[in-house]
Amino acid sequence: MPPKSKEQKGGTVLKYMFLAAAAFVAVAVPCSAEPLNREWVQQPDQLITVDNSDAGREPNFKSLIRIIKAEGGEHPTVQLSCQMTTSGFEALNFSIQLDPHNTYEENADRSPRFHHISGIMEIEGEKFPERYAFHAKSTKLVPLSRKVPNRVYNSVVRGNPVSIKVKGKVRNLALPEANDAFVAFAKFCPVTNGGRFDPTAFDTLNSFSLEPNL
Repeated sequence: MPPKSKEQKGGTVLKYMFLAAAAFVAVAVPCSAEPLNREWVQQPDQLITVDNSDAGREPNFKSLIRIIKAEGGEHPTVQLSCQMTTSGFEALNFSIQLDPHNTYEENADRSPRFHHISGIMEIEGEKFPERYAFHAKSTKLVPLSRKVPNRVYNSVVRGNPVSIKVKGKVRNLALPEANDAFVAFAKFCPVTNGGRFDPTAFDTLNSFSLEPNL
């Protein structure tokens, strides 16, 4: 098999970063207490310095991730995140933890292994079959289509109920209504605010290193 080109490797790194932003980063910020009422709560920002182990051929870059999460009760834990990199990549991400009582993140191995499964999201009676990356140890589910995070975000804005059927079971996502944390997230994220972003944010946080084995 011929070696990957610089463009192919760059795309692979961003694919890894997409999954990391949507699921892996969140496990580094466990919540010590379950809120009584489901609402959007902002998590600590994450700033990751990425080394794609291609020294001398492709520059390192930083990835800033802002996260809001809703948990509580017997419903799945849901998370929206906004990712920006110094290389110009921007993404709105979404993930679900199917088992709200899963304790994987208390001792995460930081080496997530995903496999693909099918799921059907239903919004206002309309069904959207999609493929998802599933991390069995944490029960995290990450959509492969970029359309899914947008659908979820818009559903919160409009107050639409959302459910998902995966692994033979239908789960109500019980998305909270938009609150101050959600509005602040929407104003910060360039995907939802019309493209505005202050790049000095990359210099205001301490980063930790991520070295994907690509």
